[in-house]
Amino acid sequence: MTLSLYLQCVAMFVLGQAIDLFLFKIPDLRKMYANANEDFVWSKYWKSDWNTIVGTQLIGAVLIIGLDQLTHWKPAIVDYTKWFFAGFGAWGSSIVVAKGSAAKKYIMNIIDHKTNVADKVTGQGNNN
Repeated sequence: MTLSLYLQCVAMFVLGQAIDLFLFKIPDLRKMYANANEDFVWSKYWKSDWNTIVGTQLIGAVLIIGLDQLTHWKPAIVDYTKWFFAGFGAWGSSIVVAKGSAAKKYIMNIIDHKTNVADKVTGQGNNN
């Protein structure tokens, strides 16, 4: 593998992750925040979820560093590596953020709390 191909794999991974975050995850969070009458603030989001975003980058780095062993085993895979990393950047980001997002847990707790309060006010809650 050439240095150029390694750099392209890094770029494809980062772009795949960015596509997932900016086209899917953040818009979904913004809707949830709006539904809870809360303001979505980028700096607050970064503060709570930076570790999941950086962690996904570290997973990508591990895969890219180990890529040479995979390409020695199956040389034909080199033709598809860039697209694999784009897909894994998006898919991996989606899984990591879905499981570890503190921002999503925070807003879901607020929505849950407000729903419980509303249920008590309207008499719709479970009266166990």
